[in-house]
Amino acid sequence: MFTSRFATELPETCSRVMPTPLAEPYWVCWNQSLAERMQLPLVANADILGVMAGTALFQGHEPIAQKYAGHQFGGWNPGLGDGRGLLLGEWLDPSGVYWEMHLKGAGKTPYSRFGDGRAVLRSSIREFLGSEALHGLGAPTTRALALAGSTEAVYRETLETGATLMRVASSHIRFGHFEWLAHRQDIDQLKALTAFTIKHHFPQCQDNADPIVSFLRAVIEQTAQMIAYWMAYGFVHGVMNTDNMSIVGETFDYGPYAFLDQTRPNAVYNHTDAEGRYAFNQQPSVAFWNLQRLAQALAPLTDSQLLAAAVSDFDQCHRKHYYELLNQRLGGSSERPIEPELLDEWLALLAAEGKDFHTPFRRLANLPLTEWPGLKDDFIDAPRFAAWCARILTQTEADETERQRQMLASNPVTVARSHHLQAVIDAAQTGNFGPLESFFAALQDPFTERAEWAHWHQPPAAAAPAPILSCSS
Repeated sequence: MFTSRFATELPETCSRVMPTPLAEPYWVCWNQSLAERMQLPLVANADILGVMAGTALFQGHEPIAQKYAGHQFGGWNPGLGDGRGLLLGEWLDPSGVYWEMHLKGAGKTPYSRFGDGRAVLRSSIREFLGSEALHGLGAPTTRALALAGSTEAVYRETLETGATLMRVASSHIRFGHFEWLAHRQDIDQLKALTAFTIKHHFPQCQDNADPIVSFLRAVIEQTAQMIAYWMAYGFVHGVMNTDNMSIVGETFDYGPYAFLDQTRPNAVYNHTDAEGRYAFNQQPSVAFWNLQRLAQALAPLTDSQLLAAAVSDFDQCHRKHYYELLNQRLGGSSERPIEPELLDEWLALLAAEGKDFHTPFRRLANLPLTEWPGLKDDFIDAPRFAAWCARILTQTEADETERQRQMLASNPVTVARSHHLQAVIDAAQTGNFGPLESFFAALQDPFTERAEWAHWHQPPAAAAPAPILSCSS
């Protein structure tokens, strides 16, 4: 069943907008595994392509563009909203789960400002693969159900072809929704939005003595888990503005993102981020700053000191999730986890020698623990690595078979590396979608090595430059 709870219950926070038809649409990719997970009785046919092209709607859907605001690179911008995408509505699956469906590239809205309301094939492929890559790793993220291309010309840095992407999320509510209403001092609508969010997305908070503080704590928990995955798996979001922060802690808005190749804690891939505000190692502190902005927005509704106290717990919450993930990746047990100092030392060693972020984890996973010291010659500072190994050997008591199984299931062999993404995009722009289909399959099963995916397992050449990306990426 299709429905539109946001449009029905919060009509004053959005605008009803019909999609602008896309010229000569064609199928690029359909995510069958997601469709099955959603129990969606649809296939990639001409009818669904009409929805992707903006010439048809799902029955019961009311397309809307949401209004919000946000802090962008630390500066306040009240004039934000869905400028190139429409929330088509929700699919309520037979098990009672709601899935919001958002069409990116659907055309102009009242919030487009000077934009054209379109998406391009290049960036749509990046989001399709990037979101599915994080999902394959177990990270909380929005997902991509479908991708359609077009012959329509769209100008970004150069002339490109248009596309639409069907994004699926638990919710499209952002931190910036709350900031917008608080900034306007529209307390009635702020209360309504908060009540809506708690009712539909955090029902466990409703019976708490202070539901709003409980709600914020739940957001902090889910945000901390999301950031922990980013840090443990080398993901750089690239533009952590508050309008790009999902209230339900799902990775949201894939623009200038990248997975690390070389281990560089201060890696920046967004060419507009000259000061490194959203560098890899800054992501936990930026999340904390963004949560402070959310707490400020909620302050008119409850005790601001209680909200501030809740936010102060973010670092501890994040570190807990982060070290749990690293402990899992390095074969530690939950009963006797590896000391955080040793987990940090492993990453410090990779960074000190500029090692690839992913390959060394997988190499350890493929070896019995007793053979780890034999890798010392791979390191310039062999004594440092040997000392680390010696300490690890004293801390890992898990059954060897179980330890290795755990590591192989926690350390990907396929990563959505930038050079592979670019190769897929280059092929797709010539009409060849074979590489896209192959890479997509490998990213959905990132811990499995297969001969047909061997190409996707390779890191870039040592001399390959780091990618330079823009917000239109």
